[in-house]
Amino acid sequence: MLISPDAITQVTSYLDPDDFYRPHHETIFDTIVTLHHAGHPVDMITVGEELARQGNLQNIGGAPYLHTLASEVPLAANAAHYARIVRDKARLRATINAATKIIQISNSPTATNLDNTLGDAVDIITDAAMRYGTRADHATPTTWSPVNLDPVLAGEHLDPPPTMLARTDGTFLLYDGAVHTIAGESESGKTWLTLIAAIQLIAEGDRVVFIDFEDRADRVIGRLLALGATPTQIRDHFAYIRPDRPLDNDGRAQLEPHLIGARLAIVDGVTEAMTTHGFDLNSNADSALFQALIPRWIADHGPAVVLIDHVVKDKEKQDRFALGAQHKLAGIDGVAYLVKMLQPFARGKRGLARVEIAKDRPGHVREHAHGKTIAEFSLDATGSEHVLIAHLMPPGAESGRAGDTFEPTVLMEKISRAVQLTPGLSKKAIEDLVNGKATTKRLALELLVTRGYINAKTESRGRVAHHHIKPYYADPDRDPDNTTDDTDED
Repeated sequence: MLISPDAITQVTSYLDPDDFYRPHHETIFDTIVTLHHAGHPVDMITVGEELARQGNLQNIGGAPYLHTLASEVPLAANAAHYARIVRDKARLRATINAATKIIQISNSPTATNLDNTLGDAVDIITDAAMRYGTRADHATPTTWSPVNLDPVLAGEHLDPPPTMLARTDGTFLLYDGAVHTIAGESESGKTWLTLIAAIQLIAEGDRVVFIDFEDRADRVIGRLLALGATPTQIRDHFAYIRPDRPLDNDGRAQLEPHLIGARLAIVDGVTEAMTTHGFDLNSNADSALFQALIPRWIADHGPAVVLIDHVVKDKEKQDRFALGAQHKLAGIDGVAYLVKMLQPFARGKRGLARVEIAKDRPGHVREHAHGKTIAEFSLDATGSEHVLIAHLMPPGAESGRAGDTFEPTVLMEKISRAVQLTPGLSKKAIEDLVNGKATTKRLALELLVTRGYINAKTESRGRVAHHHIKPYYADPDRDPDNTTDDTDED
C-alpha cells in the first residue's frame, strides 16, 4: 500500500485496521486509508508526515520503519493475496477468542442454566461469523469493479500531452504511461529513434529500462555511447535486460523494482518476444494476450512503453500495419509510428529517415504533423565513426545536404513540376514520366512528400495518388517566400 495506489483499493476490500496483530501496523494501515480517502497521495513521505502530525511516528518505529516495510515487499501486484493471509489470521484469532470465551462461560459458576449458556455461546460465534463470514467469500478485486471516477471528475486526468522524445523545435512525441510502437524495415533506424528518447531522459536524470529480445548489450550500449551518453549516466539511469524465457512470476518480481519510477521502457523485438511466449503473430487473440502480459503490465507501473516492431513486407500495407495481427495497432493507446529510410545509415555517412504517424489515440502529436509525417530523423557519422550526431527535426526543417548526404535536387524539381501539371499520378506513373535512375527517382519523391511539396493520398483499392502542394526548386533562391500557389490541392 505504501508503494502502489492500486494495492490500497484491493486491500481495503478485505481488511479493517484492527485485523492486524501488531498495533503499530494497525496505526499505519489506518493512516494510509485516511489519506487515500481524503484524496491525498500515499507514499512513505506523506504517511510519515501524517503519523508525525498525529504524534504516532515514533510509536511505530519512526520513518526508517516505513522504508523497511516497503523494501521487504516482494511484489506489489500480489497485495490482495497478502491481504487474504492477514484476514485469515485475524479470523483464526477471532475463532480462538470465541472458543476461549465459550469455555470460560461454560466453566463459570453462574452457568447453571444450560439454555442460557448455549445462547451466550451462539451469540459469541455469531459475532465472529458476522465480522468475517461475508469477507470469507470475497473474490479477488478485478477490473470488473466500477472505476473510481473522482480523479477524472476533478479534472486530474484530462488527456495530458506528450512529455518525451523531443524534436528540435521542442515538440514531444511520447505520452507518459501509454503504449507506443515504432515499426519499420530492418536498418530503417527505428531502434536509433528510441535511443534518442533514452538519451534525452537519462541526461535529465530519469531512468530508462531496455528489454531486448533481439540484440545484445554491447551493441545497444555502444549506440548510447556513440550518441553521447557517459558510462556513469548509463550505469545509474539505464537498465538493460536480455530475457531468454517467458515472463513469469519470478520474472515479474525481478523486473518490477526497475519499472517503479522509470520514465520509459523500451521493448525491442516484438516478433521475438511473442515467439518466446508461444504466441501466434497472426492471431488477434494472442496479440491481445501479449499486450496485457508485457506492454500493458509495464505501462501500469508508470513508464511510457515503446515497442520496436517490424513492418509487413506488403508495401501497400506498410503505411499502417506492423508485422502480424491487426490487433497490434488496436492495442496501442499512445502513438503508432512508422520509420521509413530515405538515406541509408552507415559509417562515415549521413543517414536520413522519415517518421510517420499511423495512429495517435490522444491526438496531441498529430496536430504537429505535416500530413502523416511528424519528423525527419538524421544520424551524421561523417565526423567520426565513434561519435554520431542525431537530429529529430520537424518535416522540412533542414535540407539534409550537410555532410556526405546526396540529395537529387534536379530530379526533385522535375517530379514536382510533373505532379503540378498532372495531378493524381501514381508512383509508377511518375517514374515512367521522369527520366533518371529508378532508385534516385524514388528518393526524390520520398523527400518531396516528407517535406510537404507533394501530398501522397491513398485512394480506393490501395492506389496512392500524388497531388501538388507547393513547387520545389533546385535553386532555393527561386522560391523566396515558400508559399503555396493557387493550384494547391490537399
